[in-house]
Amino acid sequence: MTSQDPREIAQEEVSWHQLYNKAKEQLASTDTETSATEAKWIVEKASGYEGAQFASAMNMAAPTLGIKHFEIMLKKRLDGEPLQYALGSWGFRNLDLFIDDRVLIPRPETEILVDVAHKLLTNGTNQTPHLVGDFGTGSGAIGLSIAQEREDVEVILVDSSEEALKVAAANLTGLGNHARKVQIMRSSWFETIPEELKESFSLVVSNPPYISTKESLPAEVANWEPHMALYAGEKGTEDIETILDEARIWLQPKGALAIEMAPNQIEPMSQKAKEIGYENIEIHKDLTQKSRVMSCLWKS
Repeated sequence: MTSQDPREIAQEEVSWHQLYNKAKEQLASTDTETSATEAKWIVEKASGYEGAQFASAMNMAAPTLGIKHFEIMLKKRLDGEPLQYALGSWGFRNLDLFIDDRVLIPRPETEILVDVAHKLLTNGTNQTPHLVGDFGTGSGAIGLSIAQEREDVEVILVDSSEEALKVAAANLTGLGNHARKVQIMRSSWFETIPEELKESFSLVVSNPPYISTKESLPAEVANWEPHMALYAGEKGTEDIETILDEARIWLQPKGALAIEMAPNQIEPMSQKAKEIGYENIEIHKDLTQKSRVMSCLWKS
């Protein structure tokens, strides 16, 4: 099949294999190292065939709607849109999350935050169900994973962005029976959380903005992902400090707090937590063995 603009896929019968080759060729002009992998993801999404099914379907003729879906995703990626947004969904633990540029792309290093949450909840109070707050929820990745993976929780997804909460709500609808354990609230951190929930949370978990406005980010991040979910302020720790200061009012005695942050922020924020009065401060490493999450307990 001759090379042509992916925006103008020919109307004659075309196989998924031909579309895969086209995507790989076009994507190679931007990054030869990932072109084959990205082409496979795009064709898998367009065709609905994955894994072993993908290989067996490669010589099948692509239907018109499948080709259109392929064209849209490939155009987005060639225009510089991150692959995850171009695909319209991305995996996080056991979830396949709907995402777009209203929310951050879920990243593997954040998955450790859910592991830490499980540890804290399992070792915490016997009072159940545990009330868990996912603050700055974005797509809902963290809170929805906790809700899906545990039966002993009620989860509140909190974000200040109405648009982000629309994405979280869309992902909530895909949670099946687990959705009954989840509420969505719009609030800038704890600002408008109902007063009756003070001293009620077994766990507050957050992946807040923690990039300094003085830092530069890769263009694919800076140009596409929502800045309000990335940048905290000049220091980069402004939102972390707000959470540390305010969460204690909302946590039960011995309630737990777990926050993702940059490795260089772990030590100063751990010291701040200690000064405020938190106990059992622990540091947790991500999949790359970088310090990524700080957890602590509020004193009894």
